[in-house]
Amino acid sequence: MNSAGETTTAVAPSPSAAERLAMTELQLDAMAETFNLSLGEAAAVFSQLVQEEIELSVPTVELLPRAELVERLEIMQDSGSQGRLCSITQRFDAAGAFHTDTMLIFPEDDSLEIVRRMLGDEATAETISELEQDALAEIGNIIINGCMSSISNLFRKEIIGTLPEVVINDSRTLIMEHCTADDVLVARIGMHLAVHNVSGFVLFMMDIPSIRSFVGEIEHLFDI
Repeated sequence: MNSAGETTTAVAPSPSAAERLAMTELQLDAMAETFNLSLGEAAAVFSQLVQEEIELSVPTVELLPRAELVERLEIMQDSGSQGRLCSITQRFDAAGAFHTDTMLIFPEDDSLEIVRRMLGDEATAETISELEQDALAEIGNIIINGCMSSISNLFRKEIIGTLPEVVINDSRTLIMEHCTADDVLVARIGMHLAVHNVSGFVLFMMDIPSIRSFVGEIEHLFDI
């Protein structure tokens, strides 16, 4: 009761994404293994393209509020000299079972280094600049499409995607323009090239019904 004699009601804190979905450690581990399998195949193809061995870390999977994701990406953004991120985005639909906006995100400097490796050491700065958008779209096509193609095979469902869209901007603008879901399923990967340490995020942005459906597919796959 306040000073005016009016009754006040305490507002309970909002439950986290994990609490709303009631996801278990076993489910999260199974999701990590799913992404590990699918991203591993994509990395092998990517390695051939840049003609270097690529070490891909085991993905860590989390459910994050959109605002927290922005904060994490801002830290990643600050690590680059340009202070911007490169995003390759595609939208996928799995025969009505679930849909996801998928983003591959690197610091801008890292994305340019990857393009340089794709085009070869003899490529001039002008050539890299001219072909940057096409090369980055191809990177997204290899990694994101490769990942989703593997997931399609694992789930035995057709998954249809849009063409990749390349955007370079600050983290807040990237997420707010492409993510309408309050909670984001995040699979984080780390890639290491022989001459350059490249750190990136793969984001699977789903609404709650899609996440539940996705988890259901994984439970069926691993019989859990």
